Amino acid sequence: MALFSIRVTRVYIFILLVLALPACADGASNTSKASNNSDERYYDLTYHVVLHPETSSAKVRIEIANARDLVWLDFNIDKKYHTNFTGNGELTVAEGNVKWVPPAKDAMLTYDVAINRARKKESGGKQYDAYISPQWAIFRGDDLIPSARVRAKKGAKSKSVLVFDLPENWSSVNSGWPKALDHSESDAYIIDNPSRRFDRPIGWFIAGDLGTRRVKLGETYLSVSAPKESEFRRMDILTMLTFVWPQVTNTFEVTPAKILIVGAGKPMWRGGLSSPNSLYLHEDRPLVSENGTSTILHEIFHVVSGISGDKNNDWVAEGLAEFYAIEWLYRAGGLTDTRRNIVLADLEKWSKNVTTLLGKNSTGEVTAKAVLYFEELNNRLLKKSKGSVNLDAFVAEVFDNKKITVETINTLCTNYEIECPAVTFKVKD
Repeated sequence: MALFSIRVTRVYIFILLVLALPACADGASNTSKASNNSDERYYDLTYHVVLHPETSSAKVRIEIANARDLVWLDFNIDKKYHTNFTGNGELTVAEGNVKWVPPAKDAMLTYDVAINRARKKESGGKQYDAYISPQWAIFRGDDLIPSARVRAKKGAKSKSVLVFDLPENWSSVNSGWPKALDHSESDAYIIDNPSRRFDRPIGWFIAGDLGTRRVKLGETYLSVSAPKESEFRRMDILTMLTFVWPQVTNTFEVTPAKILIVGAGKPMWRGGLSSPNSLYLHEDRPLVSENGTSTILHEIFHVVSGISGDKNNDWVAEGLAEFYAIEWLYRAGGLTDTRRNIVLADLEKWSKNVTTLLGKNSTGEVTAKAVLYFEELNNRLLKKSKGSVNLDAFVAEVFDNKKITVETINTLCTNYEIECPAVTFKVKD
């Protein structure tokens, strides 16, 4: 009986030990995760921006409550626009940069920013891609907060908020960043870029007495905002994008959580410009031009894809954006087969003297030729796959890479067992 009792006890202990093993393993795993997480430490960073229409400027204040994990920040500035730097800690102002060694606690840096940025001067006067008037302002966060090299202790990452102080009678500010709903200030935004440890509020902003229309398309919240006084066609843009958006999501499985479209008339630049979460469009730009292309869809491609050409391959991003501006409209039923062929024929005529796609900046003619390149690539993919694979599959493969080269495209052509179109050409007679 005693022997049986001892054996039962041993078996019981063995079972308990076996049952405990997964718990120990989980415990070890959790400990490891906790250890890894402990390597990542956050410091609170607040950008405070006060807009001053009377001086066409903004006062920026950068506050870091606990900066002990930061060694230094080196901002790349343009002294034409960024002036009057003051701050605690050590501050060195040079010709093209400002180096700041913040104190460990309650660090603060302030400076002034000239808002107005002239892009082009024509017979009608200057045109701006950033401007502040007594009633409204349109600008990029990139210009308010210059890029910076940051030296910090391992694992240090910012938790950033951007707060605006608006002039009296200005009703609101809109951004491509999410609102900080739990912040004490109403015009506060969460600035979180997972790919960077020092978050910076890039993208377009609009502030003032505004008219804004909003809609949710798939997983993306879209806002279209312009000064109330402007003739910017907010509902036209919303309707156009609602019509085309299913084609956008057929090309891209993932779209941004939020996209802001801002616009105005004179004296703003008469074009379109994009950023990772927003875009600008002049109120005079048609939704579809007479040549069948669309500035708004072109810029939407840039916003959603983030694709850019490496070195001398600007044609890649510009050509893809223009190709899809036409293709999305066609797939949505906005262009007939006949009209699409006319559009491509016009691009062929326009680009007949282009001898190479390669170059730092893609001109209009080069972009037109690049559209034809991707049209041919699309046709080859369709032919090889008997209609089951088109350029969307190609774009999906380069989506995560972002920086695209000719070698990238050649590799993908090899993977799909097709020959890539040429990037250099003979001028046709």
